[in-house]
Amino acid sequence: MRALPRFSRPELIVSDRRIMLWAASGAAVLCAVIQIVLYVTGAYARGAASLAELALNLLLDASLPLVVRFPRTVGALAVAVTAAFALGVALAPSVVASRIALPVAAPILVSFLVVLLPWRQAFTFAAVLALPAIPIWSPSWGALNVALSATALPALIALYLQARSELIRSLRKRAELADSERHLLAERAETAERRRLATELHDIVTHHVTEIVLNADALRVTTRDDDARAAAEQIRLAGTRTLTELRDLMRVMNTGARTAAAERPDDDTGGDLAALAAADRAALHVEGDPGTVPAVVARAVYRVVQESLTNARKHAPGAPVTVTIVYPGDRVDVEVRNVPPRRSVDPTLTSAGSGMGLIGLNRRVTLLGGTFGAGDDGAGGFTVTASVPASAMRNAPLLRS
Repeated sequence: MRALPRFSRPELIVSDRRIMLWAASGAAVLCAVIQIVLYVTGAYARGAASLAELALNLLLDASLPLVVRFPRTVGALAVAVTAAFALGVALAPSVVASRIALPVAAPILVSFLVVLLPWRQAFTFAAVLALPAIPIWSPSWGALNVALSATALPALIALYLQARSELIRSLRKRAELADSERHLLAERAETAERRRLATELHDIVTHHVTEIVLNADALRVTTRDDDARAAAEQIRLAGTRTLTELRDLMRVMNTGARTAAAERPDDDTGGDLAALAAADRAALHVEGDPGTVPAVVARAVYRVVQESLTNARKHAPGAPVTVTIVYPGDRVDVEVRNVPPRRSVDPTLTSAGSGMGLIGLNRRVTLLGGTFGAGDDGAGGFTVTASVPASAMRNAPLLRS
């Protein structure tokens, strides 16, 4: 035999309580208005009994908004009013305005009690309200029908609606959980694929960059040309930095950004801007005190200059590059400008990039609350600008690389 659904007193959220309070208040006003209109228009016989009956009905109507917070108290008040009605009908049936010993608001009250109380308590209140409405001294099918229609029927309807509402809410929650789980599995699969691609990319790039570094080191040792030796040393250092940064990036991919960031010192500014500009033969102009910005902002500035110089080498070979960094105190302004290229662009070199450099810079600067811009200067050159506030978050783990 299938058991009845077990309803403990539901934990209503604030919005549910507010809706029920408005519904109870509206029902109370509606019942009170109808009863007063019927009494004033003479639908009920005038007299002390009718006035007492109206007063008891209005008392119960006024207590309806309190049922949301005090359901048992209001239920007990309804039982007392119903008992008073039954006593009046039993003692003086000829002078009582209504021959039905039930308050007008009884069906509404029973519906609220079913929602707010455990179903056993709610049906107990409904039964206690129904019994006085059936005069045992003169029972009739009509009185039984009215009593059940005013108590049992609203209770069953409210119980059905509550069970249906809980079922819909449960199905909606299951659908949301399933959707969340599907997104989580998709994200995990995407992360695993990214790690696999990153590992494969690491193997390929590490192999070729290591080969470049070894050849550059061999050239540096064997050549007698000072310029060639300096160029070989620059290639070797650039390759070494690439391998180091690639290793850090793989640590981020494998252990998580926060773990990798925690291993980096808080005073790491990314690198020496002067050495970076000198390696690319760019003119560097610095105004203000770099110590006015936190390390995370300094790292962002370094990355902006680094990526801009790389783009200038690729897309404007031989063109002079000017790097201007200004520290007004509340922010840092960066401008990297190059004139039109003086040599033809190598298509193999320009197509070797991922095309995500400027997009990554824009994201990095934007996450720090700054602004980023890049585009032609109208004279054949290219300009990259960035402005990052000095009050940017000092613990930005995802931007520490």
